[in-house]
Amino acid sequence: MKVSKIISPILGLVLATTLGIGNYFAFGIYESLLDVYFSGDGNYEVTETEKEVCEHVVKEGIVLLKNDNALPLSEKETKVALFGQNSVDFVYGGSGSGSVDTSTAPTLKTAMEKHGFTVNQTLWDFYETGAGKSYRKKTPNESGKGVFAVNEVPRSVYTSAVKDSLKESDVAVVVVGRSGGESADIPTQALASGYKYLQIDKDEQDMIEMACESFNKVILLLNTNNPIELGFLEEAKYANVKAALWVGGVGQEGMYAIPQVLNGTVNPSGKLVDTYAYDSTSAPSYQNLGNYSITNGIDKGDKYIVYAEGIYVGYRYYETRYEDVMLSQGNAGSFDYEKTVQFPFGYGLSYTNFTYDNFEVKASADGKSYEVSVDVTNEGSKDGKDVLEIYAQKPYDGMVETSAVDLVGFVKTETIKAGETLENVTITVDKQSLASYDYKDAKTYVLTQGDYYLALGTDAHDAVNNILAAKGKEGVGNSAFATKIFTQESKDSTTFAKSVTGYPVTNQMEDVDVNYPAYGESLTYLSRSDWTGTFPTTFKNGSWTAQQSLVDSLQFYDIHQDTTDDEAVNAFTYTTNSTATQHKVQDLTTTPLSDAKWDEIITQLSWTQMTKLIRLGGYSTQSVDRIGLPKTIDKDGPAGISGTLVGGVNCMAWPAEIVMASTWNVDLIEEVGVNIGADSISSGVAGWYAPGVDIHRSPYSGRNFEYYSEDGFLSGKIGAAEMSGVRSKGVIAYMKHFALNDQETNRYGGAIFANEQAIREIFIKGFEYVTVEGKATAAMAAMNRVGTRWVGAHRGLMTEVLRNEWGFEGVVITDQASVPSMFYQDMISGLWAGTDMWLNTDASFWSLESYKNDPTVQYYIHRAAKNIVYAVTNSNAVINYDAENVDGAPSVDVEEIPNNGFNWRLAIYVLDGVVFTMAALMIILPFVGKKKKNVKRRKR
Repeated sequence: MKVSKIISPILGLVLATTLGIGNYFAFGIYESLLDVYFSGDGNYEVTETEKEVCEHVVKEGIVLLKNDNALPLSEKETKVALFGQNSVDFVYGGSGSGSVDTSTAPTLKTAMEKHGFTVNQTLWDFYETGAGKSYRKKTPNESGKGVFAVNEVPRSVYTSAVKDSLKESDVAVVVVGRSGGESADIPTQALASGYKYLQIDKDEQDMIEMACESFNKVILLLNTNNPIELGFLEEAKYANVKAALWVGGVGQEGMYAIPQVLNGTVNPSGKLVDTYAYDSTSAPSYQNLGNYSITNGIDKGDKYIVYAEGIYVGYRYYETRYEDVMLSQGNAGSFDYEKTVQFPFGYGLSYTNFTYDNFEVKASADGKSYEVSVDVTNEGSKDGKDVLEIYAQKPYDGMVETSAVDLVGFVKTETIKAGETLENVTITVDKQSLASYDYKDAKTYVLTQGDYYLALGTDAHDAVNNILAAKGKEGVGNSAFATKIFTQESKDSTTFAKSVTGYPVTNQMEDVDVNYPAYGESLTYLSRSDWTGTFPTTFKNGSWTAQQSLVDSLQFYDIHQDTTDDEAVNAFTYTTNSTATQHKVQDLTTTPLSDAKWDEIITQLSWTQMTKLIRLGGYSTQSVDRIGLPKTIDKDGPAGISGTLVGGVNCMAWPAEIVMASTWNVDLIEEVGVNIGADSISSGVAGWYAPGVDIHRSPYSGRNFEYYSEDGFLSGKIGAAEMSGVRSKGVIAYMKHFALNDQETNRYGGAIFANEQAIREIFIKGFEYVTVEGKATAAMAAMNRVGTRWVGAHRGLMTEVLRNEWGFEGVVITDQASVPSMFYQDMISGLWAGTDMWLNTDASFWSLESYKNDPTVQYYIHRAAKNIVYAVTNSNAVINYDAENVDGAPSVDVEEIPNNGFNWRLAIYVLDGVVFTMAALMIILPFVGKKKKNVKRRKR
């Protein structure tokens, strides 16, 4: 009894202490994250319109790579054998922040049967439940941590029953899948099989060969998110592979598009957004890709990559070197285009044949643009859509690098009926897209001296050949589809020296160049003046003992040593808890950011309220009742509003961004954005960490599925369309990852070095269009460094370019900052540079109390809070948007949407009551019992 009297109170105290600690973490540390996790009921019913649009994206994004009169399948070819474990485990998207819930997505078998096909059940069961099951996986990279394996079923495992069943089918459809994910790149080295992940391995070869032995007609479906090597298609033993289709990650409803393309209900009209080389390692970027160390660096600052290829990314390398070979210039060496490139950028076949006529280019009256027009005739027997691609050629002066062609305009036609002509299809080309960035001399955009051309091409290679023909080269191209538009007599360094805002455009990223004087290094970037002599090698062989000046600059930046904002800081009067004004955010929804009312509303906030807005922005923004600012819920990712990482509601799982871009249809992708906006309203998720706008610098980037293309112009136009759509419904869409996050390896603090021309013309060009044309009000800073400085602390990018040049108004958030290993994303230098909010869910992190009386930091805190409040105010969290014109449903009033989520606060209050009562009883009862016993003794 005595022991229990001691133990019971102790257990009660432990229980009470545990209760207190639990409440501390729930309400004091992770309150915001719990709000996100329990928001919504996790079940969101997508609309019929969303399903149709998702399917439509894949219909227009599928690319027909090869067709030897095999497709479309005839009415007699309905019995299909689906080969490959990926036929059962289809790749719907990718892993990480771009992952989505596809638990309700159809299988390929379901989709095929819905559209009239009969699927070989014996073969299907073999993969799903039979002997082939042990080779299955959820996705090739299910964990997002670099688990890359093909896992195809070896030929020896196929049973006699399976082989015999093949006689019952008419056609073989072979599915080859490859996925990717956050935090890991595609391995460049061979896997255990002896093959690289972007190659067809021995088991896949055997499977395809087995299909070719059993069928005269084999259709290859490439369910891949990265360009893979397809040279095997030209080998004799695979001659029965009569057609090949790239389908990518199809999302929740896109699977239904595949059988409709196979049977000809849909005529494929997608075009490649990447160059497909026979050898994926042939790109110059391959020489500087992967894990390289600064041997004397610092934590989260001891890795690096040098973009030694300069502007020659993707087709800009392959097509430019090809032209220089054709013109015998630039020391192009033995480069053989036909043996190097299998499918060019912009390539894609159709079931019909389009021809062109009356190609014409006219300059606008103000000289700021060109109108390119052409007649398109469908000479085949199938109705279909076409993509008109316009490429420019800028002269090369030997100083400012220029590629043989740059995509500068495109349009997807409406459906053109068989035998009909669509006349005068017009594409506008902005003259500014003809300018090159001269980072060495003029330090701004210039028109170099020489001849400028515009050309129509079925792909980038066709456009180069048409320009060569226009220059008089015989035996290539068609000169009727290329024209010289003007000759620049001398370099023009003034016309494009100011941005759309009127702000001077000049070098802002000299410190990102590895040749920055303080680093003491010397690198010659790839140049078309000497292809062989300047072709990249791995910088410092992948192990760099850097000069001390470079290592020192990897440290946090002391903003107090900078005088850039002295005038503004000195003129600023820091005020909190002001009662001079009583503004509410609802009163400022149409007020421009330049209006003094935005500063006045921030002065009404307390120090705690301001700093909480800034330092606690992970998957939500904070509410401030005093000014009417609501809390928002924010979610990943590029394939739609997703709760796969942080719980809560899952909305429509859209096709991967690479599939969206492959449609080359800006109107369709804007419609996608509108529907995502409707999801935002209906689910109560106002913030969306997307779209992804980085570049496919290499086929080996694990996150290429989350980004649009290897081309900045195409990425920008498609991204701007999606952004316009979501913004039309008031979504706070955080375009990401700004910038140079073009590989996943060492994205945590890895130092990326590139010259300013490449940065502006390739790697941030997409972000520029999404900002200027898409009207973005939010951006996410990348985790990597640019040069030696963390991106979010790089003022040249975050303020000078993003805000001053492009006119961005809104909030910049960091990428993940909720763990101590991310603390290199320094808050003070980040605020100074133009970053406003930290993606942090731990209320104990990123304290700003020591800066409470620092006038310089006070200025930046005020500014950041203003940007956050402005972005939230101009969103559907404050402004009532509706979902009309999306699915025909009644308007959705944001303020009246019920919260169907779990009320975790009430649950904790109830649990608190129960546990507190139990604890109290355990502490008190032993003493109450003792008192009663003593009373009885006295009565005796």
